[in-house]
Amino acid sequence: MGKSADSILMPATDITAAASRLCTACGMCCNGVLFHIVRLQAVDSVKRLETLGLKINRKKREPYFNQPCRALNGCTCTIYADRPTRCRLFECQQIQGLTREEVTEAEALDVILQARDLVAAVERLLKERGNDEVSQPLGERYRQVVEESGEDVALLQEQMQALNDLLNRHFRQEPVALTV
Repeated sequence: MGKSADSILMPATDITAAASRLCTACGMCCNGVLFHIVRLQAVDSVKRLETLGLKINRKKREPYFNQPCRALNGCTCTIYADRPTRCRLFECQQIQGLTREEVTEAEALDVILQARDLVAAVERLLKERGNDEVSQPLGERYRQVVEESGEDVALLQEQMQALNDLLNRHFRQEPVALTV
């Protein structure tokens, strides 16, 4: 996997284009799969983000917005040029690996497709148990079903654990424990 000893370094413009293609094939940093909230930074204009359609909340006076992001359309950010600082700075492990030429675009895309397949399996199981509330983060929906369900949720738990493990291993900067 990754570059060979005799490979030629990919030009930065090619890496940027490949990263863009991967991001728009994924969207999990914005759709509520990887994260539940995005905390705004002091340099982010709350008023500007609100005029762009984000619903800004406050916890202990710190502004944030919930995931899935309202500015996400499919896997594309509709406010990309004006996105918050944390969104600008975040790079998943796949993008970092691509930049360091440790993985190819095709290898990263394969991991993204594996994750998307697991997300689809979890969403299907959630829907079968009456939760199709796509405006909530996937982890929240999972917790609600497990806590409220009187029926067997072993397959759901297995699929969610597999997804969480994959996300921790290939996407997140810091591992997140699956709760419930």
